[in-house]
Amino acid sequence: MSFSKIMALVAVLTRDPRVRQSVQGPLLDAHSVATTRSWERLSWLVRERPSTAVVLDSGALPGHVAEDAAVGELRRRYPSVAAIFVVQPRADPVSLFRLGRAGRTNLVLLPATALATDVARAMHTVLLNGTSALVTRAVSSYVPSRESMTIRIALEAVQRGWATEELAAQLGLTRPHLSVRLRNVGLPSAGHLLIWAKLLHAGRWLTDPGRSAESISRQLEYSSGAAFRRALRAYVGATPTEVKEGGGLRFVLRRFLDACGLGGSVVFDRSVA
Repeated sequence: MSFSKIMALVAVLTRDPRVRQSVQGPLLDAHSVATTRSWERLSWLVRERPSTAVVLDSGALPGHVAEDAAVGELRRRYPSVAAIFVVQPRADPVSLFRLGRAGRTNLVLLPATALATDVARAMHTVLLNGTSALVTRAVSSYVPSRESMTIRIALEAVQRGWATEELAAQLGLTRPHLSVRLRNVGLPSAGHLLIWAKLLHAGRWLTDPGRSAESISRQLEYSSGAAFRRALRAYVGATPTEVKEGGGLRFVLRRFLDACGLGGSVVFDRSVA
């Protein structure tokens, strides 16, 4: 899978224009990048926007927050969000040692001196455990590669706020043509596929301790938490609590495959925690 095949919303915390330029340069073509100088704003972006990954510049952390504590708090509250931690020369070596010993998954430590050459590779690595990549791998055994790609793009469309027409246009099709093509292989129409894409993201996010049904409804641009719960009940047949207790993304994906008449067991080749 090439770097350009995985798109995401990436939240970046930095006050260093060199870091910002290094991150935005190789990522902007394939990803949406939101940059902030504030730890509080970064926390808001992760909680309220459909962020898949964060880039944390150690030089932008609040003075009272150690590197391992900052990453640990982010990973504890939002384990579904991948992270690249940019290590500046002034970073506390003891804190970095503790961070390395923690062996956290979905995390890449990257020296600031390597950003210009390695940021795209690091982003590709952490996004291999993103929701779009996990679902694409899981459904690839059930649907043709062209439709598997369509599901992946639908998942990415949710993060970019695309409507159904924009999803179809990205594939070089009209909305009716896309719906026909999807239904021919047992998948929902384009509009319903986008709703399922939202709920697949919701399944992943509901297992994050730092999120609630209300915050997820805002991330997915539902008019209210009640509207999100209605969609979850109508399509998945469960409440947010039932989805969380049932396994989150695995639970929703099984229901999606059942709705498509595909069924069978779902196998992930990486952790979805």
